[in-house]
Amino acid sequence: MAEHTFEMRLDRLFAESPAFADADLFAAALEARLNRGWTTRRLLIGGLGLVGGIIGAAQVLSSGLTERLAAALRAAHPIVSNQVASIALAHFLPEGFPVNGEIFWMSAAMAVAAVGLAIVRFVREI
Repeated sequence: MAEHTFEMRLDRLFAESPAFADADLFAAALEARLNRGWTTRRLLIGGLGLVGGIIGAAQVLSSGLTERLAAALRAAHPIVSNQVASIALAHFLPEGFPVNGEIFWMSAAMAVAAVGLAIVRFVREI
């Protein structure tokens, strides 16, 4: 019976850890060390991501992709603009309304402004 009582008392002693005098100082030092590590990791990950993005962009630019894309857009521009103008005249614009590049640029500018306002609203909600 004495052994059982001793084991229970020993279990209680190990279950309750004593508070040290410098426990708060130790916790603050450990937290500062952990935070310093996260800042370094964030900077390292961001820097390596930036370097990787620059390398990827350099490879895309040196592959000639932009020249091929520009050539394809030059070939398709008259066809697409004629189709868009005919659809706009037939369905959206009043009779006799002149269609030129200003309409498309203003539409694009208004779309960009709407996206900007949506982003601002989203950021405010966070």
